[in-house]
Amino acid sequence: MNYFLVDYENVNVAGLDGVSNLTENDTVIIFYSINADTLTFGMHRRINESKATFKFQKILLKEKNALDFQLCSYLGFLIRDTMIDETVENNYFIVSNDKGYSILPDYWKKFGVNLKIVSNLSKNEITQNKIKITQPANNSTNLETSLNQLIKNKNDIPEILKMIKDSKTNKDVHNNLVKIFGSQKGVEIYRSIKSLITDKQ
Repeated sequence: MNYFLVDYENVNVAGLDGVSNLTENDTVIIFYSINADTLTFGMHRRINESKATFKFQKILLKEKNALDFQLCSYLGFLIRDTMIDETVENNYFIVSNDKGYSILPDYWKKFGVNLKIVSNLSKNEITQNKIKITQPANNSTNLETSLNQLIKNKNDIPEILKMIKDSKTNKDVHNNLVKIFGSQKGVEIYRSIKSLITDKQ
């Protein structure tokens, strides 16, 4: 059996790519919040047509990383409940581009649990591309100076600066901004700083 725990705040609809290839041996649990709670009509149709089992977990708390913590807690309960029958081989997948989950596979491997972090339901591994800063010199001072010119609320700059450094791709920056600041403000900030960052090919 395959179990997919989807960090929908992080991956949105792109994380559900591959839904049409799922089978009756697959279960998908989508963790979503007020910051990410919409589906396209096309994806809604593909979910309805899928042979897989779908479950939905709405995260009501607005605290930072609330979805991540609840997803990890749910994972622990899921593993406990599904490992009762040792004759069944179970595989667990966290669908997210958030590198914070990367510590989990090694931890669960000690208990004989096969856990992978993937970017979508096709089980694609997370891209190894890195963010690079398009500044004359790649240092914090230049980037912070640029952010000071672009961002109205100066209190947001330390969080944005850290987010850029910790993200692997532009998409990660976008998704994390939306997660932290909400959809409207997050998108506005991303548009303001997009010229400062590019994906390394």
